Amino acid sequence: MVDEAAARAQKVISETREQAELIRQEAVASAQGRGEGILREAKEKAEAEARQSDQETEQVLDTFRKLSDERKAVAVGKAVELILNS
Repeated sequence: MVDEAAARAQKVISETREQAELIRQEAVASAQGRGEGILREAKEKAEAEARQSDQETEQVLDTFRKLSDERKAVAVGKAVELILNS
């Protein structure tokens, strides 16, 4: 009878270990999936922010180019005026 109880106890312990290992594996897989999802979202957000920054930078550069072109045109106009008036 003691042998049977010991055998049953050993079987329960073995089954419990197997269940615990399965639960651990599922938890690890779930955590990895969440981690990958978080990394993917962070990457997508960073890429979107970089694209937005690029667009803003391009707009600022366009504004500076326009201002520069306008100043050049004014300078050329003044130079021509000075030449014609001298």
